[in-house]
Amino acid sequence: MSFILRRISTTKTGKQIIRDTPLPGDTITLGREGSNVIHIADLAVNPHHATISSADGRHVRVAASEGLGFDFNGRSVDAAEVDSAAGAELRFGGHRLTIAREGENIILLVERIDELSQSSKDVDEAKAFSLQGVMLGKRLGAWVFGVLMLLAFLIGPIWAWYSYKSVNERPDGYHADSAWLSGPLSSAHASLKNDCQSCHVEPFVAVTDKACVGCHTGEHKTMSMAHANAPTAMLLAARHPPGIGEKVLAGFAKTFNKPQGRCVECHTEHEGSGPMPATPQKFCADCHNGMSARLKTAGHPTMLADAADFGTGHPEFRPLIRAAPGAKLARAAPGKGTVDYNGLKFPHDVHLQATGGVARMAASFRGRYDFGKKLECQNCHRVEADGVRVKPVEMERDCAMCHSLAFETVGGVTRTLRHGEPDQVVADLTAYYRSAPPARPLQLGGMQRRRPGAYAEGQVYNIYFNEVATRPSRAQDAVRAVFSKGGACYDCHTIFAPQAGTNWRVAAVNQTPRYLQKGWFDHDAHRETDCADCHTAAPASKTSTDLLVPGLRQCRDCHVGEGGARVVKVETATESPCAMCHEYHSDGGKPWMPPRQRKKNTAAITNKPLRSTFGVSVITGTGGRGLYEVTWRTPSLHTARRGG
Repeated sequence: MSFILRRISTTKTGKQIIRDTPLPGDTITLGREGSNVIHIADLAVNPHHATISSADGRHVRVAASEGLGFDFNGRSVDAAEVDSAAGAELRFGGHRLTIAREGENIILLVERIDELSQSSKDVDEAKAFSLQGVMLGKRLGAWVFGVLMLLAFLIGPIWAWYSYKSVNERPDGYHADSAWLSGPLSSAHASLKNDCQSCHVEPFVAVTDKACVGCHTGEHKTMSMAHANAPTAMLLAARHPPGIGEKVLAGFAKTFNKPQGRCVECHTEHEGSGPMPATPQKFCADCHNGMSARLKTAGHPTMLADAADFGTGHPEFRPLIRAAPGAKLARAAPGKGTVDYNGLKFPHDVHLQATGGVARMAASFRGRYDFGKKLECQNCHRVEADGVRVKPVEMERDCAMCHSLAFETVGGVTRTLRHGEPDQVVADLTAYYRSAPPARPLQLGGMQRRRPGAYAEGQVYNIYFNEVATRPSRAQDAVRAVFSKGGACYDCHTIFAPQAGTNWRVAAVNQTPRYLQKGWFDHDAHRETDCADCHTAAPASKTSTDLLVPGLRQCRDCHVGEGGARVVKVETATESPCAMCHEYHSDGGKPWMPPRQRKKNTAAITNKPLRSTFGVSVITGTGGRGLYEVTWRTPSLHTARRGG
């Protein structure tokens, strides 16, 4: 036994079309919801109206499911038992269900019998409950919407642009062409908020370099010399071959008059109200990734190594060094043992030991010089205010507390030798030994009676006056001792003994303040890191010729590529694009830095003047620029106002 659903449809010509569909199972559901086996699209029918079942294959039971009954032979009931052989008619809303029997099958015939109300029509339920009946048609609505878009985003902006074409600064309020803005201006250009024409000189013409150079004259002149002096053919040969997509984009750019190589390709605007975002790495890697091979093929060989990504493809650092005493600074050759002669003798391992004489001396100075239990790198090496360069080590500031040059005390004042002036050292020691007699023994003072025979050799008088007679000649011995092994100068400097016509000479000291001049390193950004974590060779260095600049391997312990690519395991990764360390315009300023490290210039000004005197704009520019955050402070000593 099985149920067969029979539907009869009538065409416009009156022809009937009958379709039979076998129904699975012994229980059939009927209702308005599409999940029912028998779906009746009639609002007078509940979503799950009734169930139809047969236990013996002949008798059919129909039962309502949701409280709304059905008509059975002219009566409204909630359940009915039907003998399929005898047949019956049931009504659900505007539809009639006829139960009959053909052979071993039970026929369920569904027909729509009337259209008395919308509830009994075979309509789309979504349309019946939508606003389609009261809205414009699709075609008319599309035309109206298109016209509104043209008015709002084309005609209106063009009208606004021409209305204020000759105005230097627009009044406050909404302007139609602001709809074209892709985002707010960066803080560097915040003062141009109401002066669109300063950059967008012509309508429907991309921003040209001329508009940028009109203000940024210095940056344009200080363009990286490696690029400014390179032949155009060499720069074009360095670029990687464009792909299909890039060719398509280049074609569109050419069609809309957007030439390549403009300032805005790297310096993108309208990206947010903060600092201008860094130049993406791809603008550098497009040329420098595989560049050496392309230039060689084009007849422009180069010594530059390829660079694609700091985390995976970056050449080893080549710091500036002096390969021999007195030599000029030159970039270190890659892959070779590197030494740097700065004219000093300094063993880092002795000074950084946790025990020993140096550590004990440092501990003894703890209260005076802020030393710890031993010497640390920062006790002698101090960073410049820019955070990049390291101040040269100075004798008076960094060494004198341990390495004293004192040679005499007069009236509680200590005399010291002149550091850095060997001729003056010789003169001071010579004058000291020639002008000052030795200390008089107590036996020679006062009115004490002197014993005869004290002039004999080895006695008080003989020793003293012999010292007085020979003291001037001792000056040469003192000078020689200072400049010889074990002397105050010899332990740290290279000494040249006097020759014919020369005096004692000390090798010149040349401390390199910045080894990596093609890249920017900020010590202030790494202040939470111990020096030895990067300068790993320092604790074991026995000579000052050891180059202790960290290599690429040390940097990659923390820094990965722009997209996070890396070749070693990194616990705390800092994504590092090219612009973090390299600058294209050689203006000496810091390149881009991560947002968490950016600082805003702050100007603190004492005694806020009266509004009638002058405005803050005299100091910071117009109020909209936002270049500085001004803080007014009143001095605690009010007499300063009266000149006290």
